[in-house]
Amino acid sequence: MNADKVLGRIRALAPEAYAADWDNSRVQIRGERPEIKKLAVALDPSPAMMRDCLDWGADLVLTHHPLYFKPQAPTATGQYLDVLRQFLSAGAWLYAAHTSLDCRPDGPAHWLGRELGLVDCATLEDSRSFPAREVFFQAPSRFTEREARPLLDAPGVHALSQSAAGEIRVVADEQAWPNIYEELKGVFSDKPFECYVRRLEEPVVSVGYGQVGDLPGGAMDCEAFARLLERALFANQKPFAATGAGGPKGLAWAECGPRPREIRRVAYCTGSGGSLIPAAFAKGADVFICGDIKHHAAMETPGLVLDVGHFILEEEMMRLFARELQSDLGRGAEVRFFAGTSPFSFRVLA
Repeated sequence: MNADKVLGRIRALAPEAYAADWDNSRVQIRGERPEIKKLAVALDPSPAMMRDCLDWGADLVLTHHPLYFKPQAPTATGQYLDVLRQFLSAGAWLYAAHTSLDCRPDGPAHWLGRELGLVDCATLEDSRSFPAREVFFQAPSRFTEREARPLLDAPGVHALSQSAAGEIRVVADEQAWPNIYEELKGVFSDKPFECYVRRLEEPVVSVGYGQVGDLPGGAMDCEAFARLLERALFANQKPFAATGAGGPKGLAWAECGPRPREIRRVAYCTGSGGSLIPAAFAKGADVFICGDIKHHAAMETPGLVLDVGHFILEEEMMRLFARELQSDLGRGAEVRFFAGTSPFSFRVLA
Protein backbone atom coordinates (compact mmCIF):
# COMPACT_ATOMS: atom_id res chain seq x y z
CA MET A 1 0.00 0.00 0.00
CA ASN A 2 1.18 3.51 -0.75
CA ALA A 3 3.02 5.07 2.20
CA ASP A 4 0.88 8.21 2.17
CA LYS A 5 -2.30 6.12 2.31
CA VAL A 6 -1.00 4.06 5.23
CA LEU A 7 -0.03 7.22 7.11
CA GLY A 8 -3.46 8.65 6.31
CA ARG A 9 -5.15 5.65 7.88
CA ILE A 10 -2.95 5.89 10.98
CA ARG A 11 -3.82 9.58 11.30
CA ALA A 12 -7.50 8.75 10.95
CA LEU A 13 -7.27 6.31 13.87
CA ALA A 14 -5.01 8.57 15.95
CA PRO A 15 -5.71 12.15 14.76
CA GLU A 16 -2.66 14.38 15.15
CA ALA A 17 -4.99 17.25 16.07
CA TYR A 18 -5.79 15.39 19.31
CA ALA A 19 -2.16 15.53 20.49
CA ALA A 20 -1.04 17.79 23.33
CA ASP A 21 0.94 20.92 22.47
CA TRP A 22 4.06 19.53 24.17
CA ASP A 23 3.85 16.21 22.33
CA ASN A 24 5.39 14.89 19.11
CA SER A 25 2.70 12.61 17.66
CA ARG A 26 3.69 12.47 13.99
CA VAL A 27 6.39 11.18 11.65
CA GLN A 28 9.63 10.85 13.60
CA ILE A 29 11.87 9.78 10.70
CA ARG A 30 10.80 10.14 7.09
CA GLY A 31 11.50 6.99 5.13
CA GLU A 32 12.44 6.50 1.50
CA ARG A 33 10.13 3.57 0.78
CA PRO A 34 7.08 4.58 -1.28
CA GLU A 35 5.20 1.36 -0.48
CA ILE A 36 4.40 -0.13 2.91
CA LYS A 37 4.16 -3.91 2.84
CA LYS A 38 5.04 -4.54 6.48
CA LEU A 39 3.99 -2.34 9.42
CA ALA A 40 5.49 -3.06 12.85
CA VAL A 41 3.80 -1.79 16.04
CA ALA A 42 5.58 -1.46 19.39
CA LEU A 43 5.34 0.55 22.59
CA ASP A 44 8.88 1.99 22.77
CA PRO A 45 11.38 3.03 20.08
CA SER A 46 14.34 1.43 21.85
CA PRO A 47 17.32 0.46 19.67
CA ALA A 48 16.87 -3.26 20.40
CA MET A 49 13.14 -3.19 19.62
CA MET A 50 13.66 -1.17 16.45
CA ARG A 51 16.34 -3.62 15.32
CA ASP A 52 13.88 -6.50 15.71
CA CYS A 53 11.25 -4.61 13.71
CA LEU A 54 13.63 -3.76 10.89
CA ASP A 55 15.07 -7.29 10.82
CA TRP A 56 11.51 -8.52 10.26
CA GLY A 57 11.43 -6.27 7.19
CA ALA A 58 9.23 -3.44 8.45
CA ASP A 59 8.83 -0.61 5.97
CA LEU A 60 7.16 1.49 8.67
CA VAL A 61 7.39 1.19 12.45
CA LEU A 62 4.69 2.74 14.62
CA THR A 63 5.43 3.28 18.30
CA HIS A 64 3.44 4.89 21.06
CA HIS A 65 6.27 6.80 22.69
CA PRO A 66 8.04 9.32 20.45
CA LEU A 67 11.73 9.03 19.62
CA TYR A 68 12.11 12.66 20.70
CA PHE A 69 9.88 15.50 21.92
CA LYS A 70 11.96 18.42 20.67
CA PRO A 71 14.20 18.54 17.60
CA GLN A 72 17.78 17.70 18.43
CA ALA A 73 21.05 17.48 16.57
CA PRO A 74 22.46 13.95 16.08
CA THR A 75 25.67 14.81 17.90
CA ALA A 76 25.46 12.93 21.20
CA THR A 77 25.75 9.18 21.63
CA GLY A 78 22.67 7.41 22.93
CA GLN A 79 19.40 5.81 21.90
CA TYR A 80 18.29 8.69 19.67
CA LEU A 81 21.40 8.49 17.47
CA ASP A 82 21.36 4.67 17.47
CA VAL A 83 17.77 4.53 16.22
CA LEU A 84 18.35 7.33 13.72
CA ARG A 85 21.25 5.41 12.17
CA GLN A 86 19.17 2.24 11.92
CA PHE A 87 16.31 3.91 10.07
CA LEU A 88 18.40 6.08 7.76
CA SER A 89 20.42 3.06 6.61
CA ALA A 90 17.24 1.00 6.13
CA GLY A 91 15.22 3.74 4.43
CA ALA A 92 12.24 2.87 6.66
CA TRP A 93 9.66 5.17 8.29
CA LEU A 94 9.19 5.77 12.02
CA TYR A 95 5.90 7.21 13.31
CA ALA A 96 4.68 7.90 16.87
CA ALA A 97 1.03 7.94 17.95
CA HIS A 98 1.29 9.21 21.52
CA THR A 99 -1.31 11.56 23.04
CA SER A 100 -3.07 11.49 19.66
CA LEU A 101 -3.95 7.88 20.49
CA ASP A 102 -4.45 8.46 24.23
CA CYS A 103 -7.21 10.99 23.54
CA ARG A 104 -9.26 9.12 20.93
CA PRO A 105 -12.67 8.69 22.58
CA ASP A 106 -13.37 5.19 21.28
CA GLY A 107 -9.76 4.11 20.96
CA PRO A 108 -7.60 1.35 22.43
CA ALA A 109 -6.53 3.59 25.33
CA HIS A 110 -9.93 2.72 26.85
CA TRP A 111 -9.35 -1.02 26.70
CA LEU A 112 -9.43 -1.45 30.48
CA GLY A 113 -12.86 0.13 30.76
CA ARG A 114 -14.17 -2.28 28.15
CA GLU A 115 -12.57 -5.27 29.93
CA LEU A 116 -14.20 -4.23 33.21
CA GLY A 117 -17.50 -3.61 31.44
CA LEU A 118 -17.82 -0.04 32.72
CA VAL A 119 -21.05 1.78 31.89
CA ASP A 120 -22.11 5.45 31.83
CA CYS A 121 -18.53 6.42 31.02
CA ALA A 122 -17.10 9.93 30.78
CA THR A 123 -13.70 11.46 30.08
CA LEU A 124 -11.69 12.33 33.17
CA GLU A 125 -10.09 15.50 31.82
CA ASP A 126 -11.00 17.22 28.54
CA SER A 127 -8.04 18.60 26.62
CA ARG A 128 -9.43 19.81 23.27
CA SER A 129 -12.76 20.56 21.60
CA PHE A 130 -13.51 20.31 17.89
CA PRO A 131 -16.64 22.01 16.49
CA ALA A 132 -18.23 20.37 13.49
CA ARG A 133 -17.74 21.82 10.01
CA GLU A 134 -20.41 22.72 7.50
CA VAL A 135 -19.06 22.41 3.95
CA PHE A 136 -20.73 23.64 0.74
CA PHE A 137 -19.55 23.02 -2.82
CA GLN A 138 -20.90 22.63 -6.33
CA ALA A 139 -20.70 19.04 -7.51
CA PRO A 140 -18.35 18.88 -10.53
CA SER A 141 -20.24 15.86 -11.91
CA ARG A 142 -23.29 13.77 -11.21
CA PHE A 143 -23.76 12.83 -7.55
CA THR A 144 -26.41 10.19 -6.96
CA GLU A 145 -27.81 8.48 -3.89
CA ARG A 146 -25.59 5.50 -4.65
CA GLU A 147 -22.48 7.67 -4.15
CA ALA A 148 -24.00 9.57 -1.23
CA ARG A 149 -25.00 6.60 0.93
CA PRO A 150 -21.47 5.39 1.89
CA LEU A 151 -20.49 8.98 2.76
CA LEU A 152 -23.57 9.51 4.90
CA ASP A 153 -22.74 6.32 6.82
CA ALA A 154 -19.08 7.32 7.28
CA PRO A 155 -17.87 8.01 10.86
CA GLY A 156 -18.18 11.66 11.84
CA VAL A 157 -20.78 12.65 9.21
CA HIS A 158 -23.89 14.29 10.68
CA ALA A 159 -25.73 15.38 7.51
CA LEU A 160 -25.39 15.21 3.73
CA SER A 161 -27.74 16.84 1.23
CA GLN A 162 -27.87 18.12 -2.35
CA SER A 163 -29.93 20.97 -3.75
CA ALA A 164 -31.74 20.90 -7.06
CA ALA A 165 -28.95 23.08 -8.49
CA GLY A 166 -26.33 20.49 -7.56
CA GLU A 167 -24.90 22.23 -4.48
CA ILE A 168 -23.80 19.68 -1.88
CA ARG A 169 -23.85 20.37 1.87
CA VAL A 170 -21.91 18.22 4.32
CA VAL A 171 -21.91 18.55 8.12
CA ALA A 172 -19.11 16.52 9.67
CA ASP A 173 -16.78 16.42 12.64
CA GLU A 174 -13.66 18.49 12.05
CA GLN A 175 -11.25 15.58 12.35
CA ALA A 176 -13.36 13.47 9.96
CA TRP A 177 -13.39 16.02 7.13
CA PRO A 178 -9.96 15.21 5.58
CA ASN A 179 -10.99 11.59 5.00
CA ILE A 180 -14.39 12.65 3.66
CA TYR A 181 -12.68 15.06 1.27
CA GLU A 182 -10.49 12.23 -0.05
CA GLU A 183 -13.60 10.09 -0.55
CA LEU A 184 -15.30 12.90 -2.46
CA LYS A 185 -12.26 13.30 -4.70
CA GLY A 186 -12.60 9.63 -5.57
CA VAL A 187 -16.32 9.97 -6.26
CA PHE A 188 -15.65 12.85 -8.65
CA SER A 189 -12.59 11.18 -10.23
CA ASP A 190 -10.31 13.95 -8.94
CA LYS A 191 -12.25 16.65 -10.79
CA PRO A 192 -11.56 19.95 -8.99
CA PHE A 193 -14.16 21.50 -6.72
CA GLU A 194 -13.92 24.47 -4.36
CA CYS A 195 -15.39 24.26 -0.89
CA TYR A 196 -16.88 26.89 1.38
CA VAL A 197 -16.25 25.83 4.99
CA ARG A 198 -17.93 27.15 8.13
CA ARG A 199 -17.22 26.08 11.71
CA LEU A 200 -20.35 25.44 13.75
CA GLU A 201 -20.91 26.02 17.46
CA GLU A 202 -22.66 22.65 17.72
CA PRO A 203 -22.13 19.71 17.66
CA VAL A 204 -18.74 19.66 19.37
CA VAL A 205 -16.45 16.67 19.87
CA SER A 206 -14.38 16.90 23.06
CA VAL A 207 -11.38 14.66 23.65
CA GLY A 208 -9.16 14.16 26.66
CA TYR A 209 -7.42 11.80 29.03
CA GLY A 210 -8.66 8.90 31.10
CA GLN A 211 -12.13 7.57 31.72
CA VAL A 212 -14.52 7.06 34.62
CA GLY A 213 -17.52 4.75 34.69
CA ASP A 214 -19.65 2.44 36.83
CA LEU A 215 -19.27 -1.29 37.33
CA PRO A 216 -22.12 -3.03 35.49
CA GLY A 217 -23.17 -5.27 38.38
CA GLY A 218 -23.18 -2.63 41.09
CA ALA A 219 -20.82 -2.16 44.00
CA MET A 220 -18.39 -4.85 45.19
CA ASP A 221 -15.90 -5.08 48.02
CA CYS A 222 -12.25 -4.22 47.42
CA GLU A 223 -11.04 -7.82 47.32
CA ALA A 224 -13.64 -8.86 44.77
CA PHE A 225 -12.73 -5.87 42.63
CA ALA A 226 -9.03 -6.72 42.94
CA ARG A 227 -9.70 -10.20 41.53
CA LEU A 228 -11.74 -8.68 38.69
CA LEU A 229 -8.93 -6.24 37.91
CA GLU A 230 -6.31 -9.00 37.99
CA ARG A 231 -8.21 -10.98 35.38
CA ALA A 232 -8.49 -7.90 33.16
CA LEU A 233 -4.86 -6.83 33.49
CA PHE A 234 -3.19 -10.21 33.20
CA ALA A 235 -5.30 -11.95 30.60
CA ASN A 236 -2.59 -11.29 27.99
CA GLN A 237 0.37 -10.24 30.13
CA LYS A 238 2.24 -11.42 33.21
CA PRO A 239 2.57 -9.40 36.42
CA PHE A 240 5.88 -7.67 37.12
CA ALA A 241 8.62 -10.19 37.81
CA ALA A 242 10.00 -10.40 41.34
CA THR A 243 12.77 -12.60 42.65
CA GLY A 244 13.71 -13.52 46.18
CA ALA A 245 13.38 -16.30 48.71
CA GLY A 246 11.39 -19.17 47.29
CA GLY A 247 12.05 -18.28 43.65
CA PRO A 248 10.30 -15.98 41.16
CA LYS A 249 7.07 -14.29 42.21
CA GLY A 250 4.58 -11.97 40.54
CA LEU A 251 3.79 -8.46 41.80
CA ALA A 252 0.51 -6.92 40.69
CA TRP A 253 0.50 -3.27 41.76
CA ALA A 254 1.28 -0.65 44.39
CA GLU A 255 -1.57 0.82 46.42
CA CYS A 256 -1.96 4.15 48.17
CA GLY A 257 -4.76 6.13 49.75
CA PRO A 258 -7.70 5.09 51.95
CA ARG A 259 -9.67 2.01 50.95
CA PRO A 260 -13.40 2.56 50.44
CA ARG A 261 -15.94 0.18 51.92
CA GLU A 262 -17.16 -0.69 48.42
CA ILE A 263 -16.15 0.04 44.84
CA ARG A 264 -18.84 1.03 42.38
CA ARG A 265 -17.33 3.82 40.28
CA VAL A 266 -13.93 3.24 38.64
CA ALA A 267 -11.54 5.71 37.02
CA TYR A 268 -8.39 4.86 35.10
CA CYS A 269 -5.78 6.35 32.77
CA THR A 270 -3.29 4.41 30.65
CA GLY A 271 0.38 5.26 31.21
CA SER A 272 1.10 8.04 33.67
CA GLY A 273 -1.83 9.48 35.55
CA GLY A 274 -0.83 11.00 38.85
CA SER A 275 -1.97 14.46 37.79
CA LEU A 276 -5.51 13.12 37.26
CA ILE A 277 -6.02 11.94 40.84
CA PRO A 278 -8.04 15.05 41.82
CA ALA A 279 -10.19 14.78 38.68
CA ALA A 280 -10.89 11.10 39.29
CA PHE A 281 -12.27 11.57 42.81
CA ALA A 282 -14.02 14.82 41.91
CA LYS A 283 -16.05 12.74 39.44
CA GLY A 284 -17.09 10.30 42.13
CA ALA A 285 -14.57 7.50 41.59
CA ASP A 286 -14.08 4.99 44.41
CA VAL A 287 -10.75 3.85 42.93
CA PHE A 288 -8.30 5.25 40.38
CA ILE A 289 -6.03 2.97 38.30
CA CYS A 290 -2.95 4.31 36.52
CA GLY A 291 0.84 4.23 36.54
CA ASP A 292 3.84 6.28 37.72
CA ILE A 293 2.42 7.67 40.98
CA LYS A 294 4.90 9.93 42.78
CA HIS A 295 5.47 10.18 46.52
CA HIS A 296 3.65 13.45 47.20
CA ALA A 297 0.68 12.48 45.02
CA ALA A 298 0.44 9.22 46.99
CA MET A 299 0.59 11.11 50.28
CA GLU A 300 -2.18 13.52 49.32
CA THR A 301 -4.64 11.30 47.43
CA PRO A 302 -8.17 11.50 48.90
CA GLY A 303 -9.04 8.01 47.69
CA LEU A 304 -7.70 4.59 46.72
CA VAL A 305 -5.15 4.64 43.90
CA LEU A 306 -3.73 1.50 42.28
CA ASP A 307 -0.43 2.04 40.45
CA VAL A 308 -0.44 -1.01 38.18
CA GLY A 309 2.45 0.27 36.08
CA HIS A 310 2.89 2.41 33.00
CA PHE A 311 4.06 -0.51 30.87
CA ILE A 312 1.23 -3.00 31.32
CA LEU A 313 -1.49 -0.45 30.54
CA GLU A 314 0.11 0.84 27.34
CA GLU A 315 1.57 -2.46 26.12
CA GLU A 316 -1.94 -3.91 25.90
CA MET A 317 -3.18 -0.70 24.27
CA MET A 318 -0.61 -1.06 21.47
CA ARG A 319 -1.35 -4.75 20.99
CA LEU A 320 -4.99 -3.87 20.41
CA PHE A 321 -4.05 -0.95 18.17
CA ALA A 322 -2.00 -3.31 15.99
CA ARG A 323 -5.05 -5.55 15.63
CA GLU A 324 -7.21 -2.55 14.72
CA LEU A 325 -4.68 -1.38 12.12
CA GLN A 326 -4.59 -4.82 10.51
CA SER A 327 -8.38 -4.85 10.28
CA ASP A 328 -8.37 -1.34 8.79
CA LEU A 329 -5.60 -1.96 6.24
CA GLY A 330 -6.80 -5.44 5.29
CA ARG A 331 -4.57 -7.00 2.67
CA GLY A 332 -2.95 -3.67 1.91
CA ALA A 333 -0.20 -4.29 4.45
CA GLU A 334 0.86 -6.89 7.01
CA VAL A 335 0.77 -5.61 10.60
CA ARG A 336 2.72 -7.25 13.41
CA PHE A 337 2.83 -6.34 17.08
CA PHE A 338 6.24 -6.61 18.75
CA ALA A 339 5.84 -7.31 22.45
CA GLY A 340 8.11 -5.34 24.75
CA THR A 341 9.52 -5.87 28.23
CA SER A 342 8.94 -3.68 31.25
CA PRO A 343 12.11 -1.86 32.33
CA PHE A 344 11.25 -2.66 35.96
CA SER A 345 11.82 -5.77 38.04
CA PHE A 346 11.43 -6.21 41.80
CA ARG A 347 13.08 -8.13 44.59
CA VAL A 348 11.13 -9.78 47.37
CA LEU A 349 13.14 -9.73 50.62
CA ALA A 350 14.15 -13.07 52.05
